[in-house]
Amino acid sequence: MFYTNNNSTAIGVGFGTAALGGSCFDIVGLALEAGFRKFDTAEADWWYDQTSVGRALSHYFFKPTNEEEDQTCVSAEFCGKSCQVEELRISTKIPPWSLTSFDDIRAHAAASREELLGFCDETLIAVTDESTGIATEKSIPYPLDVYYIHAPACWKGWHPRCDNPPPTLDFRSAWQAMEAVVGLDHSAKRIGLSNVRPDELLDILQFVKQRQESGDIQHGDPPPRKPDVVQAFADPIRPADELRRICREHDIEFVSYSTLGTQHRSVSGNPVLGSPLVQSIANKHGRSTAEVVLSWALQKGMSVIPRSSNKNHIQQLARLLGENPGFLENDDMQQIDSMKDTI
Repeated sequence: MFYTNNNSTAIGVGFGTAALGGSCFDIVGLALEAGFRKFDTAEADWWYDQTSVGRALSHYFFKPTNEEEDQTCVSAEFCGKSCQVEELRISTKIPPWSLTSFDDIRAHAAASREELLGFCDETLIAVTDESTGIATEKSIPYPLDVYYIHAPACWKGWHPRCDNPPPTLDFRSAWQAMEAVVGLDHSAKRIGLSNVRPDELLDILQFVKQRQESGDIQHGDPPPRKPDVVQAFADPIRPADELRRICREHDIEFVSYSTLGTQHRSVSGNPVLGSPLVQSIANKHGRSTAEVVLSWALQKGMSVIPRSSNKNHIQQLARLLGENPGFLENDDMQQIDSMKDTI
């Protein structure tokens, strides 16, 4: 199991939606049919199509669950599946060029929640009155699972919009706005950082700790909150050891992207999935090479968000949602660990 610093249980296997192009709607539908209920997207166009992810989710969840319901359904209120019962968990990210003000960040989170999950029923949360300390239940729109800062800042070549970005908040100020996304607006259950360096993560952790220890929190301000989740590139060749170490020490969930070796553009082919070592382990267990690498990541304590546009591959990936996603033996793990820094 995977635990976060707010004691909620996180799902270890999700589905990524980057670079799916015009097929995004259909592919998300296939992933839902295969059993995925955790999806990762982003507001950054060109790479992502958040609108199509939201459309696919609402289309799937609004479908009547049986023929009798199909005949009697007169409104969305009586149709389809419950987001809460199905444990739908959707994460998205605000791009660095949108970190323009405290209010802008909060507005982006609220708009993304509506675009992705506006079709869901409301849910109840516990809210404590600051003056009395009494906790009561409050009904809120169904929230995002995680709202990330996609990257601390723009750099040229990362995205076309980073070639001439607008003035933005400094990283610490942007993080305070993110705290409001959870603590005041309830647009998301958790907040996180993506594409962050170890020193940048440590700086935010120090910033949060300083404010918690000083107790200098104004009435109406959100409480200081450390990142619940960090998302970064990690695979057997580049396992992000230092970043993962910091996450472990601070009880932060680590979500790996490009886990299947797709970031090594300086070499021909895929050095992870194409590895004879990985293929041998896959043959041993009767699994695909992708399942082997993802199982390695899960057993190292990472969550994963693989993606595929192939129906058969999506169904293979969905096998990791079953009872035994961590099927590798100690010797298998050690062999895959030996791939570190081999290119």
